Amino acid sequence: MQETLAYEVVPKGPDGTASIHHLPEDVERYYTDAIRVLGVGVPDAAAVQLRRTLEAAAAHFSIKEKVLMRSIEKLIAEGHVTQGFAPVLHHIRAIGNVGAHASDERVDHEAAQRALRFTTQLLRNLFEVPGELEELNAKPKESLPPAPGGGPA
Repeated sequence: MQETLAYEVVPKGPDGTASIHHLPEDVERYYTDAIRVLGVGVPDAAAVQLRRTLEAAAAHFSIKEKVLMRSIEKLIAEGHVTQGFAPVLHHIRAIGNVGAHASDERVDHEAAQRALRFTTQLLRNLFEVPGELEELNAKPKESLPPAPGGGPA
C-alpha cells in the first residue's frame, strides 16, 4: 500500500488563511473580509468583497474607472497584469456582480472559493512579488560562498 502525501504550498497566516505580504491596508481589509464571510458560510458576501478587493487593488495603480471592466482593461493595457490573466479578473468581477445583485442566481461556496484562489494569485502578482523583490534589492549584496574548486557559484 502506497501512502499519499499532501504538501502545503500556500503560506498560511496565524488564522489558517492564505498569507500575502506587502498588501496595502485597504486591499488587505477587503480580502480578509472576503475570507471571513466565506468562512462563516456567506459566499455571496465573499464574492462582493473579492470584487471590492479587485477595485481597491486597481486603485493602487491609479486606476479608478467607474466601471470595473474598464479598470480591468487598464490593468492589462498598462502591463500590471498579463493578457492571459484577463479571464481570471473577469471571473472575479462576474462572481462579485452575482453576489451584489438581488436575483434568483446565487454564488455557491465552490464558486466563491475559486474566486478567492484567483484573487490570492492576483494579489501575489500585483503586490507580494514586487514587494519581495524590492526588499531583496534593498539588502546589501551578500557574498556567495565559493563554488567547489574555487570557480564562480
